[in-house]
Amino acid sequence: MTDLEAHVSAEGRDKLVKQVREKINELGVTYIYYQFISVTGRIVGKGIPADHWERTAERGF
Repeated sequence: MTDLEAHVSAEGRDKLVKQVREKINELGVTYIYYQFISVTGRIVGKGIPADHWERTAERGF
């Protein structure tokens, strides 16, 4: 099992993903902008509709 697979299947993670969904709905968030650092040190961003939160949390982007 890879580290990513272990993280995604961690106990209680599904509950946390649902809690984030509730907060997204409560705040009326429609779009999520993810930022991260690439291996070359560059700041990279990607915007994804909030409707895709669960899929993104499970599979990444």
